[in-house]
Amino acid sequence: MTTARLTQTRAQTKTFNQAVTKPKQGKANTTPITDGPALVAWRKQVGITQKVFAEMADFSERTMASCENDAKVLTKLQRPINETVRLTNALSELAGDSKSLKSWLHQPNPAFGGKPPMQMIKNGESDRLWEMVHQIRQGAFA
Repeated sequence: MTTARLTQTRAQTKTFNQAVTKPKQGKANTTPITDGPALVAWRKQVGITQKVFAEMADFSERTMASCENDAKVLTKLQRPINETVRLTNALSELAGDSKSLKSWLHQPNPAFGGKPPMQMIKNGESDRLWEMVHQIRQGAFA
């Protein structure tokens, strides 16, 4: 990566990083979600819409609504739901609030080749977001 490109990437990443706060340890839900009411409660507590969560979990809104209405979430859906919960918790603790997070998820980001982070999630590249979370937690962008 050229020096100019690296400088540009760092400068544009500051948009998100300005909202970054020191991670709030112990605030994230670590209990796997296995039922609809727990998913609804978590989603409302975090302040993320059903539509955004469905997008992140790669579900239709209809599937998401069914999950939230079920007493027990189908076993095959528990993994993507809990992976999405973990990623959302990690990004939310960095963003500081759900409004900043929702905006950031849909904005093109030079750190991801100009793709919005939501596109990275949809493309199965959430590991790149996890890498960014780890780097921010370690102070790599400070």
